[in-house]
Parts: sequence; C-alpha cells; structure tokens
Amino acid sequence: MKTNNRQFYEAFWARFDGPLAKQLAIHRNSRRPLLKLLARLLPDARAARTLEVGCGTAIDSCLLAMERPAAGVYACDLSEKALRVARGNADGLGAALRVFAGDLTSLPFPDGAFDLVFSQGVLEHFRDPAPAMREQVRVLRPGGAIVVDVPQKFNVYTLRKHQAMREGNWPWGWETEYSEAELRRWAPRYGLKVAGAVGYQHGKFMDRLLVHPHRTLHKLLARDNGNGAAGANGYRPGLLARGWEAMWDGFDARLGPYLATNVAVAFRKSS
Repeated sequence: MKTNNRQFYEAFWARFDGPLAKQLAIHRNSRRPLLKLLARLLPDARAARTLEVGCGTAIDSCLLAMERPAAGVYACDLSEKALRVARGNADGLGAALRVFAGDLTSLPFPDGAFDLVFSQGVLEHFRDPAPAMREQVRVLRPGGAIVVDVPQKFNVYTLRKHQAMREGNWPWGWETEYSEAELRRWAPRYGLKVAGAVGYQHGKFMDRLLVHPHRTLHKLLARDNGNGAAGANGYRPGLLARGWEAMWDGFDARLGPYLATNVAVAFRKSS
C-alpha cells in the first residue's frame, strides 16, 4: 500500500463515528504527558500560533485551543472527512480551531508561520519522512518547536502490529516505528536541537490497573449504575488520584521514551 494515500484515509474516516466525550476521555487520560509537553512549548505570547499536521480528530488541538484561547490554533489533514470530524469536535467544544485540507509534504502556509508544529501518529506512515519533516521546519519560525509523536519501537505493541500487518489485518495502513535515539538523530539533519521527550501509554492492562486504577473503578461503578458513558466522561479525579497520575507523568517524562508504547520528541529550530 502507498503511504500518504488520500483514498485510504478518506475510506478510514468515512467509518469514524466516535462520540466526542469518548475521544476527550481517551486524550485527557492517556495523553497527559503529550498535552503537557505541547503546552510547555507553546509561547505565552498572545499571537502565538500552533499547527497540528495529520490532525485526524484534532482533539489535541482543541484542548490546546481551550487552554490557550488567545493563541491561533490550526489543524491540517489530507482527508476532507477527517476535517469534517475535526470541525465537529471544535464546534462541540467551543474551541477556536482553524482547519485546512493539505498534504503534509506541501503545506498551504508561508515560511515561519508557526511557533509550534506537531503531529501524533503520522510520520510512522511515511517510508521516507524527510519531505514531511523539511516542510514542517519550513513553516516553523526560528526558535519554534516541532513535536514528533510516533510508536515507540521496543515494546510488545511493535510485535503485534507487524504480525497483523503480515496477516493483512492492520487497519492503519503501512506503518513503522522509532526509538527515542533514532528520533534524536533527526535533529542535525533538519537544523534542529532536541528540546525534550516523553512517552505515554503502556498497554490496556497496565494503563487500566496501574496508571489509572481510579478511572477504571469509576467507569465500572458508573456502568453498574446504568450511566457508564456519562459517568466515565464526567469524572474528575480527587487530590490523591491526581497525585498518583502526576507520579506516572513523572515516570513517563523520564523513562516513558524508552518503555511506553508512544514516544514524543520535541525539537527546536535554530534561531
């Protein structure tokens, strides 16, 4: 299968009909380290602008827009159907999000237009990520940051994924994976400097029982009460639970890039 294939992604997004509340719960629970990294890298200036490429649902961008309402938050995807989902999510959340259709290797923006450019689960689908990286660097202002979030190589997920790909049962098209060290070596190739890294997600069993046991218990109790979806998505952890999650966030900031299912490496463009 060809990578960066519009027909594949249009067909995939045509099947997407997930409720907004479920998407929010997944992102807020499991992607906290990534969201914290993005928020830290986005400048405090009111005119700061951020771009998510290959945005899909654009939930990460919506959450950024809600946290930083003065920033200009943009999202771009190859698929028009994906953008329809992204627009619906932004409208449902009241997030000020600007969405555009475009190819990641030819973005419809001028040089140096953004303070932060990021992708989540995108570059692993490129057999040669160089054109996409060069284009992201082009639209990034000097001193700005790029975050590349891809599957982390050394875990069971990689073995299961390649087995499914061999059997023709992998729903995401052709895909590879990277180690944190491999991503770090991209820096000099594109005139960048490494600015940090995090990992997140550790598999369903570990995430449910160790990382988020309080959320898992709340979902079970809400389901027993007959309001599983509303109860789970309306849950706000208490002080002890937030402390537990902060502990895991610290773990993911230090060891997550080597042990978690996903790794996100941040780069800065030379001034």
